[in-house]
Amino acid sequence: MITISCNEMKAMDSYAIENICIPSIVLMENAAIKVVNNIDLDKTTNFTVICGVGNNGGDGLAIARHLILNEKKVDIFIIGNLDKGTKDFNINLNILKNMEIKFININNSEMELETLKKSLLKNDLTIDSIFGIGLTREVSGIFKEVISFINNYSSNILSVDIPSGLDGDNGNVLGISVKANKTVTFHLMKKGLLKGKDYAGEIIVEPIGIPEKATISILKREQ
Repeated sequence: MITISCNEMKAMDSYAIENICIPSIVLMENAAIKVVNNIDLDKTTNFTVICGVGNNGGDGLAIARHLILNEKKVDIFIIGNLDKGTKDFNINLNILKNMEIKFININNSEMELETLKKSLLKNDLTIDSIFGIGLTREVSGIFKEVISFINNYSSNILSVDIPSGLDGDNGNVLGISVKANKTVTFHLMKKGLLKGKDYAGEIIVEPIGIPEKATISILKREQ
């Protein structure tokens, strides 16, 4: 099995976008569909999707949309400053707004956290898409509190690409990490996932349309 670093994954992603001209939103949509394909929709009806405002959060918003299109009940929570959303995050957020899908932006109020707690307790599956492989800093503040809620009140957790709070290179916990039952990661296995199996749970590696040329070019460059 090939394992890669976070920087290698970012470089492969960039190569596919810049050199092969695959739009980044296409890769995000592919990722979302692959996550949904790893959920037993016959047995899972109610979802809590918790997103950051980066591309990992954009994945989460696209996943939420596909679940809604499959007539599932989905509570969407976004944590972070909406003014700092990435381009592809904003594309998916605008789609949900145009569909008139409601979401809760978690800042710091007790009411928002209580609503999150109730959602986690009643729903079948929590989808964690707060932080992706780019996280290198210690998790703190409201993010730490939300991850604690996810771990304490969820009956089943699926993390998108990597459990939020886990270092993608060495598997270290950056203060706190989501403890997932399953992680669906993209393209190739990340080194930190293998080292952080206690937090990743079952790990599924899914292709999202990054051509082999991108992979080979970056791996050759790193040799």
